[in-house]
Amino acid sequence: MAIHLYKTSTPSTRKGAVDRQVKSNPRNNLIYGQHRVGKGRNARGIITAWHRGGNHKRLYPKIDF
Repeated sequence: MAIHLYKTSTPSTRKGAVDRQVKSNPRNNLIYGQHRVGKGRNARGIITAWHRGGNHKRLYPKIDF
């Protein structure tokens, strides 16, 4: 465990310290996230289908046959 000390860029972070602990989840090795590509845009990046943006990030399983 490491104690992370902030640089004093503002008065509120002058005495700030956070004790960070790395928590690994075994499930994280079996899934990966992807944003949906395009969202109603063509190859030039221009919106062609309206009201198609801003979805939640999808989680897909890693399957190795």
